[in-house]
Amino acid sequence: MRNKIFAIVLTVAVLYGGIYIANSVLASPDTSLAIVIGVIPAAACLWIILRGQLDKEFLLKVFLAALLLRWIVGFIIYYKGWQAFFGGDAETYDAFGNALCQSWRGLVDPNAPWLVNYTSTQRSGFGMFYYVASVYYLVGQNPLAIQLINCALGASLCVVAYKIAIIIYPNQRVARAAAVFTAFCPSLILWSSQMLKDGPIGLFLALCTLFTLRLRDRLEAKGFIMLLASLFCLFALRNYAAYIVFIAMAGTFVLTARRFTPIRIVQGAALVVIVGVALSYFAGGHVQQFAESALDLKRIQMARVWGAKASASGFGADVDISDPQAALGFLPIGVLYVLFAPFPWMMGNLRQLITLPELLAWWLLVPVMLRGYWFAFRHRLRESFPITVFTVGLTLSYALYQSNVGTAYRQRAQLFVFFFVFISIGLELSRVAKERQRLGTRQSAAQPSLPSYASATVPGAVIDSRNLESFTVDNFALHELPIAGNRVLPPGSEA
Repeated sequence: MRNKIFAIVLTVAVLYGGIYIANSVLASPDTSLAIVIGVIPAAACLWIILRGQLDKEFLLKVFLAALLLRWIVGFIIYYKGWQAFFGGDAETYDAFGNALCQSWRGLVDPNAPWLVNYTSTQRSGFGMFYYVASVYYLVGQNPLAIQLINCALGASLCVVAYKIAIIIYPNQRVARAAAVFTAFCPSLILWSSQMLKDGPIGLFLALCTLFTLRLRDRLEAKGFIMLLASLFCLFALRNYAAYIVFIAMAGTFVLTARRFTPIRIVQGAALVVIVGVALSYFAGGHVQQFAESALDLKRIQMARVWGAKASASGFGADVDISDPQAALGFLPIGVLYVLFAPFPWMMGNLRQLITLPELLAWWLLVPVMLRGYWFAFRHRLRESFPITVFTVGLTLSYALYQSNVGTAYRQRAQLFVFFFVFISIGLELSRVAKERQRLGTRQSAAQPSLPSYASATVPGAVIDSRNLESFTVDNFALHELPIAGNRVLPPGSEA
């Protein structure tokens, strides 16, 4: 029944979207060129899905649905002229990206102070201007082309979420839930459908996590090259996030290897050194300068004051965090805003009001997420170490940097893919607990003399009460656990 409903909804969406796009193409030749450019990264993601071995049919359906939704939202925003309403930064990227492109053609002075100020590689976020300028250099000034590329990048994030989840908690149901949450989260759809850097940042954060998890267990040249490429893109878009990612990488490679041996420690240390040298090269040899700038509380305070005054949704402008003790005191309030704002009493316009349904759902899921975090911390810390460091570090950074509710809401969406992994784990823990309780109740009614854990869910296997703790600790469904004789082994164990 669900498949039929999904097929009907998808068919209607495809027909409506096809008619809308066809009309747009006829009205504007630039639209057809933008579609061609947007199809290229989408086709690349489809190729990656089809080459994979895990759940290809499911990932293909989810990716195409996520892509279609983002394309529809992107076309609506573009043709209605709502870029300034939803994300004014898009106009800035368009103007300065085009100016940078014109400077490459000799039509604009590349040393003009106003241009250098925005596009200098010493400035955080310079990569977005170069990304826009590169596309404009090939196809001309076409903001829709950037939007459609971002749509494909945002849709591909659900595939990365699936692969991260299956590594952290090897359960298909958990991985699918993480992919679905990521594909259809309203804020992720909105921000990845525009000419904003939020979508690419979220993707490269997730890719850094994925390749770190893979390299932790198996060293391979291709994965390492992809890790460096993802880290470079992240650095170009948000440099301080790259530093936090580097710290998580270092801890993962050195401390959480599957086999904690001297050779593995040396290998991990070597990877850390190579990544550190590469990061220094990305920064043009100014790593210390970048780091000092990113951690300079006085500069952060100036940015916070400006952000609070420049926006109607500013907060904390009167709080001075230039002193380390004051910064620590402000952190709880900052974290509260980053994770939960905008609050109902702060909603004074339409943009904030339309976030309310998603916010209510997010608030309800936070306890589930915390349960998933707690389980991962207690029982799967090695697998979840990079995500934990990424999310905690970036949440604390955003808590200090942000004094604008709208920007905090956008930056929270960049972390949703990691939050959704733990929400999916928490939901699975609840489902397994209810299933175990239901089976236990039935078993007690049918055979009162047998203990509740003596379930026949696994044909031909009897659960040894001495090993019940393994099942209780890992909370995996019985049919997904490896069996050795009459023992149910923990995940990762060899029979």
